[in-house]
Amino acid sequence: MKIKHLVIGIMASAFLAGCSLSPTSPKASLPERAEDIMAWQNEGRVGIRTEQDAISGNFNWQHSPEHYELNIYGPFGQGATRLEGIPGKESRLSYDDKNLTGPSADALLYHELGWHFPVTSVQYWIRGLAAPNSAAEITYQQDGTTPEQILQNGWTITYKEFTELEHLKLPQKMQVTHPPYRVNLIITDWNVQ
Repeated sequence: MKIKHLVIGIMASAFLAGCSLSPTSPKASLPERAEDIMAWQNEGRVGIRTEQDAISGNFNWQHSPEHYELNIYGPFGQGATRLEGIPGKESRLSYDDKNLTGPSADALLYHELGWHFPVTSVQYWIRGLAAPNSAAEITYQQDGTTPEQILQNGWTITYKEFTELEHLKLPQKMQVTHPPYRVNLIITDWNVQ
């Protein structure tokens, strides 16, 4: 009988201890609009096609006003490429045991890989927004607020699916094209602030 009481006492103590470790602070509320998102992290799958290459893999992108880091990697972490820096300032590209720095992510990708890819604009497009630095033509879905396509600086951004985080609608499947470049993104996880 004493063992039974001892076991019940231990189980009750463990349960109560688990309850006391539960967080009690309220969850931070999400921004009202995609334009108000100051920082995010997302991940998913990416397919990149250029005249010379076809690359597919996974990506993880962390972005804040102070720092960004975009990692693209193949199965089991093979072929990892990292692009990071401070928005509007120096950027760093790391791949194949190379570590290069340059004035912008766009310039680094062009200089090192020969890719004309507007990373500066993609930070807006990935949230379903036109970049503020140039004119854009936006086509909306039937609801009148969700973008279906953005044409900007010769690039076509087509939104195929959206996901909802509470009241926010964010892209889940999108394609960014400017022949001969085509990038397909499938975003499997969004975390925004």
